[in-house]
Amino acid sequence: MQRSKRVLAVSLIVAAVTAIPAAACTVFSYAADGVILFGNNEDYDRLEPRIWFLEPRGPYHGALCLGWGDWSAQGGMNDAGLCYDATGSTSTLLNWHKEKAEAPPNWPTLVLQRCATVDEVEAFVRRYDFSSKGMAQFLWLDRNGDSLVVTSSAEGEVVFLEQSGGYRVITNFNVTDPSYGYYPCWRYDTAELMLRRIEDGSSAPSVAVFRPILNGVHQPGATAYSNVFDLVSMTAYVYRDHDYSDVRVIDLREVLAAGPPPPMPLDAYFEATAAD
Repeated sequence: MQRSKRVLAVSLIVAAVTAIPAAACTVFSYAADGVILFGNNEDYDRLEPRIWFLEPRGPYHGALCLGWGDWSAQGGMNDAGLCYDATGSTSTLLNWHKEKAEAPPNWPTLVLQRCATVDEVEAFVRRYDFSSKGMAQFLWLDRNGDSLVVTSSAEGEVVFLEQSGGYRVITNFNVTDPSYGYYPCWRYDTAELMLRRIEDGSSAPSVAVFRPILNGVHQPGATAYSNVFDLVSMTAYVYRDHDYSDVRVIDLREVLAAGPPPPMPLDAYFEATAAD
């Protein structure tokens, strides 16, 4: 009996986000001249955000993860300089590839543990059938400045869009066909305009410049947390409730070397790490 087609995703939470146009994420990156930055607004106010760390062991990379109460990672960065986040995107149903193993439910976390480059991410994803998952669109960035969007085509296949350097933006329409999803998107247009100013030399790329982009595309009452990953210094800058004046700076290598704190709600982490 032929299996029904379904869609690609990181979690059921992402699928829920796609049904709420007002609650939708913005993910973007920039890489050039030795600067490699990744930004994300997580726009969903119905679950408690959480933070946790994966300790390095044997061949597995350590990582910082951000996500929700079910401990499914919405995004993260590993100690090899690979990071990602996802957005909900209305999409065509995915074809069943019975010749492949079914994708693990926590596959993005496994990628953080096992991969160091976007080429390795693509090779990992190509091994699996995603027809039983929900729907999402992913932006990956590595320490070489290479980025990869993983999404789906109108024909029901997983699509890989790789780019070396420059800027990338994804929001909540399918980048292969904007008719799938919420297009036009003011958040996409705003982020692209501000990133274009970096690319043309009007402003210099930095965490300080990424912060106004996050602020410019945030949604009051919906942006639960935000982050900037600096893949050169392996540092994460984490913000809560679109308050970009209050930041937690996390040196990933330092935290992993010292022994990371236990998993906890993001609010608790902010309280535990507040300046005296």
